[in-house]
Amino acid sequence: MKRLLLIFSAAAWMLAAQQAAPPFVPNLEQIGEIKVRMAVLGAKLEELESKHAGTDVFADVVIFHKAAEWILRHPEEFFTKAYLDNTLKALETGAVRASELQEGKTKWPNRKGRAVRAYLSRVDGSVQPYGVIVPENYDARTPIRLDVILHGRGARLNEVSFIADNEWAKAAPAQSDRLELHIFGRTNNAYRWAGETDVFEALAAMRRNYSIDPQRIVLRGFSMGGAGTWHIGLQHPARWAAIEAGAGFSETKSYAKQANAPEHQQRAWAIYDAFLYARNALMVPTVGYGSIDDPQLQASVNIKEQLLRERIQPESIPALFLVGPKIGHKYAPESKKVSEDFIAKALASPRNPDRVQFLTHTTRYWDAGWVRVDGLEKHYARAEVDGTRSGNTAEIKTKGVTHLVLRGIDSARVDGQNVTGSPSLIEKRDGKWATAKATPGVLRKRHGLQGPIDDAFMGSFLCVRPTGTFRDSAVNLHALTRLNSFRSNWDKYLRGDVRLKDDNDVTDKDIASHHLVLFGEPSSNKVMARVLPKLPFRWENGKVEIAGKTFQAASLLLVAIYPNPLNPEKYVVLNSGHTFGEADFKGTNALLFPRLGDWAVLDSQGKTLAAGFFDERWK
Repeated sequence: MKRLLLIFSAAAWMLAAQQAAPPFVPNLEQIGEIKVRMAVLGAKLEELESKHAGTDVFADVVIFHKAAEWILRHPEEFFTKAYLDNTLKALETGAVRASELQEGKTKWPNRKGRAVRAYLSRVDGSVQPYGVIVPENYDARTPIRLDVILHGRGARLNEVSFIADNEWAKAAPAQSDRLELHIFGRTNNAYRWAGETDVFEALAAMRRNYSIDPQRIVLRGFSMGGAGTWHIGLQHPARWAAIEAGAGFSETKSYAKQANAPEHQQRAWAIYDAFLYARNALMVPTVGYGSIDDPQLQASVNIKEQLLRERIQPESIPALFLVGPKIGHKYAPESKKVSEDFIAKALASPRNPDRVQFLTHTTRYWDAGWVRVDGLEKHYARAEVDGTRSGNTAEIKTKGVTHLVLRGIDSARVDGQNVTGSPSLIEKRDGKWATAKATPGVLRKRHGLQGPIDDAFMGSFLCVRPTGTFRDSAVNLHALTRLNSFRSNWDKYLRGDVRLKDDNDVTDKDIASHHLVLFGEPSSNKVMARVLPKLPFRWENGKVEIAGKTFQAASLLLVAIYPNPLNPEKYVVLNSGHTFGEADFKGTNALLFPRLGDWAVLDSQGKTLAAGFFDERWK
């Protein structure tokens, strides 16, 4: 017995030693070699930029330089010597591509098998990678199926390892019936916020560069990728021919252990709690999977149980819930085959696009195909659309909806009321549906302008730094600390640089192009001074009046999001990047939910004194 204990102790010590092993540390000579190769590639990129900037093929070269730049910024990401070797190989590969582009003889866009491609993100102007697998028999003249693959959480994932896996380290699977798009997702964020935008930006780039059948795009993922598939698949059901979610998570309260979260945070869980959207499986063939001994089987169970609460028998709709054998956190091959057969059958019999059965809790998720939900009675509460289209006419029933966008519809009957006159945007006024009236200056929460604060960072944004006189130096220090923390977290966890300007340098073009994220106070930030008098709250002389409440104390900081009075098509944000922080990025991805709603008042120590949401009219 004593010998067994010694053996077990030795094994445990060895395991602990392996886990605690420090990352590989390149020496000065190795770092120098990286920098030399970066300089060579950088010089080539400068020559190419005037002719190719903004093109996909230019991004396809820039990404190799970026990979090296980011691993040097974060040297703790040299986890093993392979990261050094792959950084050098990435720079070598980038130089080869640059030479091909200079000569007008690019080879990689036509490569079969695996390749790394890239695109320029509208969110922050960064270059982001994606991986492709092109079958040997691919013919650009014939559109084919595309599988969009969301990866699981990778503790050692960065641009270098992603490039290695998708460019040279892994063999391509032997398949002939589909293209594959492997999403980077800005590393590990469960495809939320900018990670969600990455999925659709990479898909758009893929569609620009390959011949894809839009009726045969499948979304699938496992573990963190399963969580991403649950929310993106069920919240955008009209975009996919089928979805397959393995393991992952589909709710916040239990998975992230948030039973005591404040009400305003729990309300915002409706954004990403995918089980609430289970009914949308009526619109897209759905596979859920988990092994019997994997705790993440619960993600699939949550969806199935919600369908039953909706009085929908999973067997009566195109949905398949698979339970694998006792193999832990893995996809069983036999279950995978059953799923593949189910998806192939679904693709052979496309769903009826004329029938819409759609549920949402926010206008961020609005697209049901020919009908879109562009206004709700109350955000983060359930809203439904059930509609049938016949030619250019439609019969629609709604619950909790105030505005609809109809596409290709000349006349509609909504909730028993006729709406004619080639309706596109229709609204419910005093209980009656009619073509929407133009109401200049009247704000309402609608798609892409519904909050909360974190929503601003799914689109193009510009942070604005104060240069003026401080009325309260503690307030400005607090604001700038929040700015610096946001910039640092964005760099590390969302793999880009935030756009940043001084308040004196903001132009009309900036106001037209970006959400403005203003830091400081009205006396120190000139842009904030311009917009604050036009917002429905007050902040002056240490007093904040908002949502019918008054706060007066030393060094209060106001945090908020609102349609920008200088450009109501964009947001203005006061004193906040993402409302979650570094500890949440390091923890489970389910922690990446809003902490402050649409507005909050913080004390001098950063404690939340109050937080909440504006109503549907932004009041």
